[in-house]
Amino acid sequence: MEITRSCKIHSLNWDTIPDLESRLTRHDVALRRVSVKFSYYPDTVEYDSFQEAANYVKGKYTPDNYSIWAFGRLHDTEFQLTISRGRNIHGQEYLYVTVSCSDALSILNSVMLFFGLKPDEPSTLPPSPPRTAFIAHRFDRVGQECADKLARFLQLLDFQVVTGRAYSPRSIAEKIRAKIEDQAIVFIILTPGSDDTWLIQESVLGELQGKPLLILKEQSASFKPGILADKEFIPFTLPCISASLVPVLEGLRDLGYHFC
Repeated sequence: MEITRSCKIHSLNWDTIPDLESRLTRHDVALRRVSVKFSYYPDTVEYDSFQEAANYVKGKYTPDNYSIWAFGRLHDTEFQLTISRGRNIHGQEYLYVTVSCSDALSILNSVMLFFGLKPDEPSTLPPSPPRTAFIAHRFDRVGQECADKLARFLQLLDFQVVTGRAYSPRSIAEKIRAKIEDQAIVFIILTPGSDDTWLIQESVLGELQGKPLLILKEQSASFKPGILADKEFIPFTLPCISASLVPVLEGLRDLGYHFC
């Protein structure tokens, strides 16, 4: 099991970094190797000890571009922890914590508590949220058919729906970002195919600006969730995407939309 959680930007107390090993030991993690990498342009410095990394930070300004790794085993499974802070290609700051092991959620919560990190939760919609939605989907036949059915359902609920289907000379990421900007909520439809990275790439999701995100995932679609690992999926089986419309309605009600 692997979980990645996006966190609110927060400065770590580097004096406590050496104690991270004992924190993980409490969860029966047997560490094999650790690594900390700092990026101070034009240099990148990497240490294989939490203590050495903490010593390096002393007397310097608090780093805002780093990666922390811990590798080992938890009982009979591989363990990996990654804490990464930096900026994406659009200059937006990010802070992610990823845990991969059989007890990932418990350890993720423990590590976040240890460092005082908070989840980067979406903002709350206004009391009467605008009924506008963007649907991201594959541009193949199956993806378009699923998007058309979801769009028709939303239109019956008086939503204005936008997709990224129309041609644009800009890159897909730029086109999607521009269309997302003015919509209140975003839907992602994951269907089988060879490449879904454009649907979930960081540069696009970074533009959501706290917008609610509803993800519909076809049962057989292969998908590595990455930063969406803590998001709940609405499952469906082709060709019956209509089976997901009740959970979609429940999600909309939970966001504050009211329907007669």
